Amino acid sequence: MKTGVEIVSVFSVFDIDGYSKKSGETSFVTILRKDGVDSGVSVSVSEIGSSGDYRVSFTPDTKGRWSLQVYSSYSHDWFVEEYNVYSANIEDIYDMVRRLLGLGHENIFIDNTEYNDDGQLINARVRLFDSKSNCDAATDGGSETTGLLAAYRLDSTWDSVNEFNVFKQTRIS
Repeated sequence: MKTGVEIVSVFSVFDIDGYSKKSGETSFVTILRKDGVDSGVSVSVSEIGSSGDYRVSFTPDTKGRWSLQVYSSYSHDWFVEEYNVYSANIEDIYDMVRRLLGLGHENIFIDNTEYNDDGQLINARVRLFDSKSNCDAATDGGSETTGLLAAYRLDSTWDSVNEFNVFKQTRIS
């Protein structure tokens, strides 16, 4: 779960017989807490069609451990769920890990190189690919995007005695 992204859960309200779903209920009490403290974030409860199944949702505004409780006045039952909310979701983390693998020199393609008058590299582009085959398909100066994880610009400077001075790598895509 990620901050600012709506969390949706579904629960059922059962009739007195204990197995038939009860439609048309509107009397619910909701309690939403973050890290054990009552939250001011609004909670919405609505029935899905006339099914006796109900949709409950809220949008967490900060990271932490969120607890949602919904009480049905009709059935005297509680629906309770807990959620760990982070500022980054697993897809963001996965993307970062893939880029780190590439920066570890796995499936990289360096091109668009520029050299100074003394033959030292001063600029280049580094592209990170998701597989060997996509890296092998890249061309010098090309614009291939299949399997492209990220692209970086390298810049370096040299002092007057041809010794390496500064190296900078910045993400361009």
